[in-house]
Amino acid sequence: MHPRAGGEERVRGSRTLCALLAIACIAGPALAANKPHSADCKRMTRQIARYERDARWADQRDNELWEDASKERVEKLSDRRAEMCPQYRRKNPLVAFGEMVAEAAKIAAPYVIPGL
Repeated sequence: MHPRAGGEERVRGSRTLCALLAIACIAGPALAANKPHSADCKRMTRQIARYERDARWADQRDNELWEDASKERVEKLSDRRAEMCPQYRRKNPLVAFGEMVAEAAKIAAPYVIPGL
């Protein structure tokens, strides 16, 4: 075995290791940003459901003050959850409809266009 061959392998290995570490340092925050505050998101979702239930109960009991306070709390929690949790953001109805039409077109295309 040539004495320099081991040195070249170590250099190549250390370069590979440095490249992987650099990728991990760069990709780490991006991967962590995909699901931020997942426990907080779940907690806020449960709280929203509870206050929506309270608003229904208040409506059944003709208690406007309680109903208004519950609806206000739902709105605040929903806004806060939309900021923290991108998976719960409300979509514009027109955008959602456009996405639905596009998905339907993808599914129907093989049946309508010959050769797909």
